[in-house]
Amino acid sequence: MQRIHRAWEALPDGERRVAEHVLDSPGELALWPANELAARAGVSGATVSRFFRRLGYSGYDAARRDSRAMRAAGSPLFLAEAAPDARSPGGRPGGRITEHLASEQAAIEMTLAMVNPHALDELADRLATARRVRVQGYRNSHFVAEYFRTALSNFRPDVQMIGWSGQTAAESMGDIGPGDVAVVFGLRRRPRIFAALIAALGETGADVALISDPTLRGAPAATVRWTLTCAVETPQTFDTLAGAMALSRLVAAETMHRLGPEGRRHLERIERTHDRLDDLE
Repeated sequence: MQRIHRAWEALPDGERRVAEHVLDSPGELALWPANELAARAGVSGATVSRFFRRLGYSGYDAARRDSRAMRAAGSPLFLAEAAPDARSPGGRPGGRITEHLASEQAAIEMTLAMVNPHALDELADRLATARRVRVQGYRNSHFVAEYFRTALSNFRPDVQMIGWSGQTAAESMGDIGPGDVAVVFGLRRRPRIFAALIAALGETGADVALISDPTLRGAPAATVRWTLTCAVETPQTFDTLAGAMALSRLVAAETMHRLGPEGRRHLERIERTHDRLDDLE
């Protein structure tokens, strides 16, 4: 896209029509064959080839590889599709809702189908018995991580976010060690600090659980004890968190089940305090 904007003023009319289609839906470049792009722009295949060579690519396939890489990385710009035709099923409001529901259901089903029951049991056991639990997630993962922390803190003590209350990650990791569990959410478009954080957590001696998506590669096996995978990709612009939320709730529920009466007593203390403070409707 940056190449297109730099070359815009010098583009002939036919190539400019190709450029407009690419700028409208850059992610669909990963899906269209060259002849489909030519048909959509109303130009010849030769015009499409000249356009991408003008941008500095060796050919159309080289540009498609760039688009595919951005889609795989989860860029919303490259996941966005062109606005649906109002005459198509997806173009009607009801049709869009149906498609959205189907994609959310598919993400939840795929996520739960990928759960290793043995890893789930082990993780829930350790979360129930750990001295401390620390949770972290950046960007989209932060919302899921905060939900998970809140769920766990209802029935067990000492569950905190890494970097909470204005602390740096290093400061809030100072008391983590053997006997503790760190749960890190790493859904795609992770910040550059992510790999360093995983490595640093492993050095503390704490058991590390990683909840991520299929794009994560290279997490050190010696550092991460459990890895659970979430489906995040949908036909819509934004990644879905539905699978990650469902998985988080499952892990929390399994942990509470293992805590038994102890977890219930912790929850009862919280509820009594709610009553005393009269802080809920």
